[in-house]
Amino acid sequence: MESHWLNGLNLEQKEAALHNHGPLLILAGAGSGKTTVLVARTGRLIEDNIVSPKELCVMTFTNKAARELKSRVQVKLGSIANQIWAGTFHSFGLHILKEFYKDAGLPKTFGILDPGDATSIVKEILRNFHLGDKTAYDGEKVLSVLSYWRERGQTKASNGDEYEQAVEWILPLYSKRLKQLGMVDFDGLILKPIELMEKHPEIRTKLQNRFSQVMVDEFQDTNLMQMRMIQLLTNSHKNLTVVGDDDQSIYGWRGACIKNILEFPKNYSQCKVVRLEQNYRSSPAILEVANSIIAKNNLRHKKVLRASKKTTENNVPQILIFENETEEAEQIAGEIRRHQQSGFKNRDMAVLYRSNGQGPLIEAELRKMQIPYSMTGGAAFFDRKETRDILAYLKCSLKPNEIALRRILNTPARGIGDKSFECIETFSKKKNIPFWKAALEWGEAGVDEKAGMQIENLFLMLKELPRQLLALPKTPGENLCDFLTTIGYKLHIEKLSPNALVAHNKWKLIEIFGRILDRYFENGVRSVATLSDFVDSMELRDSINEEKEDEDRVQLMTLHACKGLEFPVVFLLGVEEDILPHKTLGSDLSEERRLFYVGVTRAQQHLTLSRVEKRQRHGKTVNSAPSRFLLEIPKHLIEERKGPRIISPEARKAMLAQLYAKLEKGSPLKT
Repeated sequence: MESHWLNGLNLEQKEAALHNHGPLLILAGAGSGKTTVLVARTGRLIEDNIVSPKELCVMTFTNKAARELKSRVQVKLGSIANQIWAGTFHSFGLHILKEFYKDAGLPKTFGILDPGDATSIVKEILRNFHLGDKTAYDGEKVLSVLSYWRERGQTKASNGDEYEQAVEWILPLYSKRLKQLGMVDFDGLILKPIELMEKHPEIRTKLQNRFSQVMVDEFQDTNLMQMRMIQLLTNSHKNLTVVGDDDQSIYGWRGACIKNILEFPKNYSQCKVVRLEQNYRSSPAILEVANSIIAKNNLRHKKVLRASKKTTENNVPQILIFENETEEAEQIAGEIRRHQQSGFKNRDMAVLYRSNGQGPLIEAELRKMQIPYSMTGGAAFFDRKETRDILAYLKCSLKPNEIALRRILNTPARGIGDKSFECIETFSKKKNIPFWKAALEWGEAGVDEKAGMQIENLFLMLKELPRQLLALPKTPGENLCDFLTTIGYKLHIEKLSPNALVAHNKWKLIEIFGRILDRYFENGVRSVATLSDFVDSMELRDSINEEKEDEDRVQLMTLHACKGLEFPVVFLLGVEEDILPHKTLGSDLSEERRLFYVGVTRAQQHLTLSRVEKRQRHGKTVNSAPSRFLLEIPKHLIEERKGPRIISPEARKAMLAQLYAKLEKGSPLKT
């Protein structure tokens, strides 16, 4: 009798879900139902007693994906699904380091250093680092080279490049500083567990026995370090299932190694390969265009997406050609209005582009036409000063560390100036004690009494903060906002903001942080342990999406941000040479083509590509050529049209009739 977990699956999906032991590569084309397959395989393995839930490890790139898998399995299996370990590579690394912190040479209460603070440490080292006259180093670039070296175990400069030379000197100092702080940076969350498993065979064996089945989602996005971690975890049993699509590998610029998925069958001789080519998302016409695009890449696992949708309405994708980018933005906004009048909701539509600089023009047009939109981009939530300040308060209330304490000691201003900082730092080094302990001994450190009393008051507030956050009747998020108001942080924001609107928006960000905190507590009891888990989650940058799914807004986003999403109507702007492929960012032509393919395969029913004949660049109007990717699409697969759409008198009359009908009903205009 066939397992109920296989109900509704096609033949290839069933084949993947029925695999029990040994390496398995599931090549999941865009829209082919990979999550459904992962859920079915997970549930069936448990129900058929192939594996117990606690022996299953699922690694993903977002905790949201891990939560979705566990919740879908839980619907059929109940609470035992909670025993499945599912999360990101970094959260797995943190899980291992918390258990084996002594073997990793870490204090029990080690902290996690976020990329912003890691850059600050690099800059601090650079300030004390002089190599001839070359002192103007870019801290973020140094950190990037540092990460590259650590991933490959490099310790010596391979050439005369000034950054290579600098990193050779900085690397040991950076590692020493992390050890002094008792902290691990993001790379360390992967590197240290690898080091543990390599140096301690007994730990490696323990973990291999604990996780007898390992699954990895979005495998095409893994880097060399993550692949090494997977290998060490599975070498004894080879029960490794990886799911991904090499055609959607678009993160090479941040270290993803496409060879991991391309060479997986070669590296695992007994590997079973299952291709999921049935697409449940897009119309046949859109898939024909997508297949024609990606077929031009040579290094790939061959697969062709087939449409499962049987539709009488098979709209041919179109390319619209405009005179300039202003006309492009105006007319695309007009196309959005037309789709609204055809019955599509705002949230059914997405406008995609290669780089953030293309967003403001279409944004301005949507504002002008009063079309609600949501824009993905701008300063990342976790990189905001306010987010990092609040996290520093929470960290110090649970387990003080130097980086976090330095951040909040005089934020908002408490009269603890540079002189006090220097006294604490000198005393810390002299007594060989942590910075926060030195701060508590402010009198002996030579800090004046007025500043010292402020330090004592801060530590008293921090000690009370967890209890204050968990107190009823308010939610933890509301209590957090009250605390920040009481200590003067709201006033601090108002003083530093250029105007009331900026201050209002910054405080709104803090309220969003509070709502994220509340959502986390929805899944756990009101306890300090749950608060600590929340801080860990935030340090790993696992935000809960605050955007409500029922908000009716057109989505504006870059091609990198759109991966994993789908929309009935998609507009892809600026399909031109030097934009897509990008002139400066697109050194890997195959990856740029994959990026285009990802954008095209987001569309379910309607796909519109656009390009312009002239575009402003550096204050000059220059001719713009169509992207080579456009020229590769067979002409019969796409409809090309120059200039704005001509609206027939009948269509115009129907549109006006619809508008008058809405006005008569008194339906409010959305803003």
